[in-house]
Amino acid sequence: MPVFPSIEWFDTVRTAANETPEFRALGSNETNFGVKVGDQIIRLDFYAFECVSVAEIDEDGLLDVDFYLEMEPERWQSFIQHIQSNGVADAQHTFNTLDLNEPGGILRSHDPYKQNNFFRYHLTIQKFFDSAAAVETTY
Repeated sequence: MPVFPSIEWFDTVRTAANETPEFRALGSNETNFGVKVGDQIIRLDFYAFECVSVAEIDEDGLLDVDFYLEMEPERWQSFIQHIQSNGVADAQHTFNTLDLNEPGGILRSHDPYKQNNFFRYHLTIQKFFDSAAAVETTY
């Protein structure tokens, strides 16, 4: 059972998402972004109709991504557990809602133009994380 956050966990979710017709049906996507969980940072690369790679990066690697999503480990765990309990994120647990409701938001970027890729592809990104519902997880 993969541990969140780890390359194994994100790679397992990547496989689950890429095999889901609903994920692919959201259309072509070309973005790369980071997921910052405490001190750990994972880079996800999306191209065409799938997530093509997952890699661990350091703080400097965030300069090369379009944007990143940052929450404390406890908040990420709550987010993932909610998806696993309900099958998908409800309206109160989407990245859009979390960004609006969390003090200071969760969306970060070093380039405001590239940050727009979050808003352009947020449904695909959310569906990717909704695929975690099918992944047994330890924390």
